Amino acid sequence: MRLSNIVVMSLLLAGFGTAEAQYRCDCTSVVDTCDAEVVARGSFLEIKTNQQQCARVDYFVDGQPFVSVVVDGEDRENWLARTTNPRILVQSCQVCRDTGAGPAAAAPARATPPPAAENQAAANGDNGLEPLIASVPEYPEAARARGLRGYAEVEFTVTPAGTVESPRVVSAEPRNVFDAAALAAVARRRYPADAERAPQAVTERLEFAPATAAQATAVSAGNGPLNQCVREDAVYNYGEMVDVGLINACMEPLMVFGCAQGTGKDRGRWVCSNSEQRGDVLVPTGDQRLGRRYTAGNAADFRTYTYRDSYSVTRAPNSRYWWVACAETDADCRSDARLWTRAVSGQDASVDPQERGTIAVASSD
Repeated sequence: MRLSNIVVMSLLLAGFGTAEAQYRCDCTSVVDTCDAEVVARGSFLEIKTNQQQCARVDYFVDGQPFVSVVVDGEDRENWLARTTNPRILVQSCQVCRDTGAGPAAAAPARATPPPAAENQAAANGDNGLEPLIASVPEYPEAARARGLRGYAEVEFTVTPAGTVESPRVVSAEPRNVFDAAALAAVARRRYPADAERAPQAVTERLEFAPATAAQATAVSAGNGPLNQCVREDAVYNYGEMVDVGLINACMEPLMVFGCAQGTGKDRGRWVCSNSEQRGDVLVPTGDQRLGRRYTAGNAADFRTYTYRDSYSVTRAPNSRYWWVACAETDADCRSDARLWTRAVSGQDASVDPQERGTIAVASSD
């Protein structure tokens, strides 16, 4: 499912809680912070806060953004379950002004941000906002047919709710070629919500380039790494970690060997994985082999693989993901890449992955 569809669906599902919450809660005025827990219960999400009054909870379920306004410490949201064990990350919990009767209604709105918020704003600067959800713009088919390269510079406003408003192209080359794709990519973004942040103007230049010759055609086995075939797609920034979706921009099925700086208990170390361990082979979106399973190997080691059109990589914030992409049938490339990941995995994050093997590696920006 494309990111635009995910965002639209999640907003329709999440909304702003019950009718009571809409009537009682004024979340344009934040009076305090709170703690929240979100748990998937079959066909619904259960949201609980430690405050028995109005609270806005922003959270992600398998990368989808949700917003719930909770009254009296507990609420439910209808949810179309796609996985049996969804990954849920709570982004923030804010206590809202209660317009109904009771002590919560009398709580005054904070007139000024706390010192921590002021310091963060000063550190970020006018253009310091980092998107929670971003995606690589789609290269237009009309431009692909002509092999065009160019850019579109987009100006837009980030609202206190973290949504994008009024995107417009301020300059582009060539004109009217990449405008629509750039605007669509920017509109899908979501930024951290902050009720006390004024609407912020952002200008960003999005680059577009046609596929290289290696990306446009299938390649034969034995040609070495095809690192240029791997591209980042959707990026989910959760603050303490970053999830990046990787896609195959080539025709050749790829086995990807990669290393990233770990999070949590693995913070400060390199964590590596590869297609052989995961049991997947990366193919382009819409490939006819997508979802097909097969077994390969030798008499001592048979493994089952599944053709996939994307997979997710988790890495520490402000760090790079390093990879080697090999053609599925390139045994020499796979052998060298396997040795590289073994040499990097578990090492201190100060170790340069490029110096741990003889094979060419690539990295994200």
